[in-house]
Amino acid sequence: MSLNIHQRINEVRKKIDYIKKDKSVQNYKAVTHDQVTAMVRDHLVAHGVVIYPNLVSSVTIATGETTGKGTPIIRVEAVYEFTFVNIEDGNDKFTASVSAHANDQGDKAPGKALSYAKKAVILKVFEIETGEDDESRYETIPAGLTDSEIADHIAAIESAADTDALKSAYLAAQKSAQDAKDNAAFKKFKDVTNAAKAKFTKEAA
Repeated sequence: MSLNIHQRINEVRKKIDYIKKDKSVQNYKAVTHDQVTAMVRDHLVAHGVVIYPNLVSSVTIATGETTGKGTPIIRVEAVYEFTFVNIEDGNDKFTASVSAHANDQGDKAPGKALSYAKKAVILKVFEIETGEDDESRYETIPAGLTDSEIADHIAAIESAADTDALKSAYLAAQKSAQDAKDNAAFKKFKDVTNAAKAKFTKEAA
């Protein structure tokens, strides 16, 4: 007797029980889309299960953040439906919905969101353990530099006695902004430094 879609999914579950997170993402480990796909693909083929994604809704949002070079970062928020189909009976299927979002400075955000959604639905439908408690995980997001810290760095840049001192003050300010993920401060330090450079150039002339 041919297995229905739920029985086929259960057969795949029997073959996979644990996957180790292999990619470092800031302060935690993550399972990659390719890693999950590689683990389940042969079992899906063997048990006659195909998965079709469908975009239900999507919105692109300007985050207000930029890269160190000033490129705007966008976020795509989307909802997908993934249909698991029995290849021996196209009417034997079920659908799972999942939401996802992804940030990017270019055109990769939609693909990132889809990859995350597919990875998430596979991990949950096939009940694959990853060895980490995602529910307790949190990401510490730097709050940015304080007004006082920014003012101190600007004062150091503007009071630099020569180009060497200017370079040293700028590098210190740049590192503080990068560590705090404060793109606005990073740009401000750069503008102030460029103005100081212009002053030295004018004086030298």
